[in-house]
Amino acid sequence: MRKLILILVFALSACATKVTSLNSDADKALTEDMGFLLIGVQTNQDLKSILISGPQNIELSSQDIKKGTNYILIDLEVGQYTIDKLQLDNYWRLFLDDEEHWQFSVKSGQINYVGHLEVVKHGFWNPITAVELVNRSSESLEFLESSFPTILANRELIYGGPGQDRFFNFLKSQKKD
Repeated sequence: MRKLILILVFALSACATKVTSLNSDADKALTEDMGFLLIGVQTNQDLKSILISGPQNIELSSQDIKKGTNYILIDLEVGQYTIDKLQLDNYWRLFLDDEEHWQFSVKSGQINYVGHLEVVKHGFWNPITAVELVNRSSESLEFLESSFPTILANRELIYGGPGQDRFFNFLKSQKKD
């Protein structure tokens, strides 16, 4: 059984496309089957990669994931995605089994904020790593306003993470008045 799990993990990792975060504020022309994914990462340890499965299996590498607070903005196929695995270093991996808390959606032509992935290591001799996907909608909006104002002006920002969030809808209703 253990061999089967290792083979499946290797196969899933091998099929994942490594993507890199957008670094310029030029709005891309997206096809109807594409949208933008915005995810925040906050950690007190170095992460080697984040593996996400869905219509397009992707791997966010250590180039995009840095120690501290960071946002990753990428263009991605529309659909339902799941954060499956965090690779902490060459030896330690965290498999995220509870799909309900790690699923998010990407909708066509929009900026889909899915939450802030918090990876926090506690303790020195017997370290415990806590992982949580937290909704920080207002912080994500501030990040986009300061770093990607052109893309934000041309695209609707929505929440696509687990649970519900009405913050972006509230802001949109306030702008109409």
